[in-house]
Amino acid sequence: MKKLFALFLIFNAITFFAQTPPVIEGTYYPVRNTSIKQVWDTTAGSMAIPSVGPNQVWDYRFSNNQFLHVCDTLRFKILDPANTPYHQYFPTANQAAFIRSPFKGGVSDSLYYYFKHSVNDVSIIGGFNIQNKYDSTITYSNTEFYAPSQMIYNSTFTDTARYVGYANHYNYLSSTYKVKLRGCKIKTVQYVGYGTLKLPNFTYNNVALIKESYVIKDSVYVDFANNGNYINTGQVQSATTIVYQFFRNNTFGSAYLAYLAANSSNTQVSYGWYTLPVDFGSISGNVYTDASETTPVTDGEMYLYRENSNFAKNDILAKTTVNSSGYYKFDSIPYGEYRICVRPNTTTYPNANITYFGDTTNWIDATPIITTTTTSSGHKIHLQYHSTPVGLNIIEGNLNQDNSIFKTMGVHFSNPIPSIGVVVKKNPGSSAARMGITNSSGTFSVPALDDGNYTLFVDIPGLHHAGTYTFSVNNGSVINGLDFTVGTDSIHPTNTTVGIKELKRSSTGFMTAFPNPYTTAATIAVNLPSSSKILLEVYDVLGKKIQTLDNSEKPQGIHKYNFSAKNLNYSSGMYFVKLTIGNTTDVLKIVEQ
Repeated sequence: MKKLFALFLIFNAITFFAQTPPVIEGTYYPVRNTSIKQVWDTTAGSMAIPSVGPNQVWDYRFSNNQFLHVCDTLRFKILDPANTPYHQYFPTANQAAFIRSPFKGGVSDSLYYYFKHSVNDVSIIGGFNIQNKYDSTITYSNTEFYAPSQMIYNSTFTDTARYVGYANHYNYLSSTYKVKLRGCKIKTVQYVGYGTLKLPNFTYNNVALIKESYVIKDSVYVDFANNGNYINTGQVQSATTIVYQFFRNNTFGSAYLAYLAANSSNTQVSYGWYTLPVDFGSISGNVYTDASETTPVTDGEMYLYRENSNFAKNDILAKTTVNSSGYYKFDSIPYGEYRICVRPNTTTYPNANITYFGDTTNWIDATPIITTTTTSSGHKIHLQYHSTPVGLNIIEGNLNQDNSIFKTMGVHFSNPIPSIGVVVKKNPGSSAARMGITNSSGTFSVPALDDGNYTLFVDIPGLHHAGTYTFSVNNGSVINGLDFTVGTDSIHPTNTTVGIKELKRSSTGFMTAFPNPYTTAATIAVNLPSSSKILLEVYDVLGKKIQTLDNSEKPQGIHKYNFSAKNLNYSSGMYFVKLTIGNTTDVLKIVEQ
């Protein structure tokens, strides 16, 4: 914690200077299990509308008569959707938040929000109010744009979201009814300024100011007879809102620094909040050469990865080294969910593999670390090894990134990715036979490979595999061209063809799967708008059908199926669920961990 406070003092002592426009990265949104403290001021007109343009200084300190009417400090919690009480309504969400506000008795003061993260953006897919006016679900047919993967100065984003919300206790014509609101939200998001933000607790440089303007139009339907029959009243509610949001790239904490809501004429701030530093702690432990824990590893690097990374692939949050006692420590990190690995020096430990906490050689099988206290210690790692190579065979390839590839295969070479582990496993068998590391050009080479059959895959935390290479070597074989391309959501062998490609979910949204990824089994829900003959099948990444879940006539409605690859004696990994209804096909990716 001393390091954190020292940073505060350093930043506060900085002399302000001309800054370049920061590019705000989506990577810096909080990880799961992080809790952000929001300090609220709801006194209208007590804070200033922020100025726009380059090299601004926004002074919202007490000394400048700002935030003088603080009414409450509340928490904004980032959650795993599966651990929330309303996940069943939003099965495609991969991140959730629990938000409270001081507006008791208003529209809502306690709300679960559900988000979908992708390489391109964050979108809101719905929410569930648990108190006050809208005490039910809000679901989006067109998801609401929340934030792009990158925000660049002077950029503008527009979006129209459509949704349906329900209220169980809504006042209409002096009586309380169940009400349905069918509406749209037209939003414009602009990156309008950058500079230095002074808050009561801290001063930040390289801050971006985002202006968001939106118009909401709701049509009101009332269930007068309390029988589920909602009548259109002809009433349309309309509201215009302007908000200002301050962001800064901050690996260990929240990128969200402050929020100011203005009135529709943009003449005064109606209410606002700023963030306090999130709860910070540390993760530490020891690395040993084997499970006997008699000899420490003294030469190697430790890598800290965020769990469920949002956008950046190979999302390394921090690096440190092991000391002469094999001890490591990551300090000043927010409470959250992480994975850790050690990369031993191969000169000192020539047969050692990259090893994750959980004593595994790949991120999928690693044990996550969830920090909820200031110290999280005792996380031991025991090196895993491959046998001493005596063969004459060589394999080679390249690893590159191309985010234009979305769940499909293709030959693209751009943006080489260095320092990535490439794992070679004996086939049959499960242990890593060898491991290579990509160089600055994204090239890897594994020499001296023994004769035999192997499977090759790339290990990047947060990314699953859309396929692997299987090959045989003997008598001095040299195999090159074992190239991989990293797409938006998975790693693709460049020179092989997967028999089935995943399509985007159809606009009718026939299928969902939850949880996804899953550990034991996934529930696949098929939503039929009318009675139909369906064919529901599951394929592996090579296009081989491994199970038919249904092949029959089904009535209108939702039909659920359970799937587990392990129960069919298949390995964990990526699978595709294919639904055929007449000439229409919907394909959904599921991942078994």
